[in-house]
Amino acid sequence: MGLTQSHVASAIGTSRSRIGRIEQAKIRRASVEYLIRHGAVVGLRGSFKYYPVGGAIRDAAQARYIARFLERIGHSWQVKLEVPVPIPGDLRAVDVMLLRAGRRIAVEVITRLRDLQAQIRAAQLKQRDLGADRLIIVIAGTHANRAAMAGARTTLLATFELDTRRVLAALANGDDPGRDSFIVLD
Repeated sequence: MGLTQSHVASAIGTSRSRIGRIEQAKIRRASVEYLIRHGAVVGLRGSFKYYPVGGAIRDAAQARYIARFLERIGHSWQVKLEVPVPIPGDLRAVDVMLLRAGRRIAVEVITRLRDLQAQIRAAQLKQRDLGADRLIIVIAGTHANRAAMAGARTTLLATFELDTRRVLAALANGDDPGRDSFIVLD
C-alpha cells in the first residue's frame, strides 16, 4: 500500500520498531485486537477459524450418524474416518472416506443444517482438495433438517441425487451412486 513503518505505527498507536519486529516475526505474541488494527491499516481483513484437535468426541450425535451410515452400507467399501485434507497446515478433514476399486467417495455428516449453502460449499471444497470422485452428505433426519431440505429441493436436484434409498442400495452393493448425493438418516 506504499505505507512506511512509521505511517503504520502512527495509525495503530505504536512504535515503528514494534512494526518492524512484527514484520520480521520477532514478536511471538500480539493481541487479536492489535492484529485486527494492524491488518486494517494495511488494507487486510482478519479471518479466524477453529478446528477440533485431540481425541475427544465433540459431537456424539455425529458419531451415531456415522455408525448408522456405515451399518446401512455394509462391508463393500474400505472405510477411513477423519481423513485429513493433504495441504500443509490445513486442519480440515472429511468425516468418512469410502474406497473401492480406485473410487474415492467423501462423506460429510451434518447433524444440524444451519447455512445449507455454506455447508455444501465447505464439503465440496474438501471433496476437491481430497481428490474424491463423489461427495455424499449425510443429514440427520430431524424435522428442521427435512424442512430445510424440502425448501431447497429444486435447487439441490440440479447437483445432487436426493433418493436416500437408491444411494444407500448402490453403496451397499459396492457401486458408485453415479452422482454427488444427499442421504437423510433417522
